[in-house]
Amino acid sequence: MSTFIVEPPPHQERMHFMDALEKAGLDYAREPDGYYIYLREGQQAALEEICRRFHAAIAGEDPAMLMDI
Repeated sequence: MSTFIVEPPPHQERMHFMDALEKAGLDYAREPDGYYIYLREGQQAALEEICRRFHAAIAGEDPAMLMDI
């Protein structure tokens, strides 16, 4: 499982952003510094599309949060 940090989208898009993450089956946590998105294999393209649609930037991968399944 990979963990990506995503900067929040514009305020007016945040609820729709979270709805899209849930609809795509992506696990996430809202934190003060952004969204932590926990991806299973094959989910990165879905995350990239959602971020593009809702103007959210992927800030990077968090190697400290990497976990093997």
